[in-house]
Amino acid sequence: MNFSSLKEYFYKLYNASMKRVLIPLAAYLAIYYLSLSGMILPVITDELPIMIALAVYALITIIALTIVHLEVKKIFKSNTEMVGLGNKLDLFYTVTQKKMKAMLWVSLFNATGLLLTFHQWFSIYFAVILVWYLFQWPTPRKVSRLLQLRGDEREMVISKGEAFKF
Repeated sequence: MNFSSLKEYFYKLYNASMKRVLIPLAAYLAIYYLSLSGMILPVITDELPIMIALAVYALITIIALTIVHLEVKKIFKSNTEMVGLGNKLDLFYTVTQKKMKAMLWVSLFNATGLLLTFHQWFSIYFAVILVWYLFQWPTPRKVSRLLQLRGDEREMVISKGEAFKF
């Protein structure tokens, strides 16, 4: 990723992450609008298949997000000896965007469950995923902690480059 300052880096990182939050949000809002206006009807209406779908969707969501979280943690642990702040930030950007894409796909997967059943629990699943997004949001402190930055690199990232301006 090309960036000329840490402010620009975080600006691009936040924008890319925000896009991955807004896409599922737009999908959920569209499904709600279409369902409330009566333009679409649920495909699954029987109670047993809905309960099975709720359990399967929840299980798949938990498994997928856990796998992604563990893989990201493993990648950051294996790259602690990387040299150069720019290289570390490029790695962080790439890995974070993969993590956010996974959350996007899980959110859209749950949106299909809402589309098929119109069951309120899929909205709760989405709210939980949004809270998970918030916990995974790439803040400067989180960047420095995950990349295990020390000293000047840490201060630079946390202040977004402001600590070393004259």
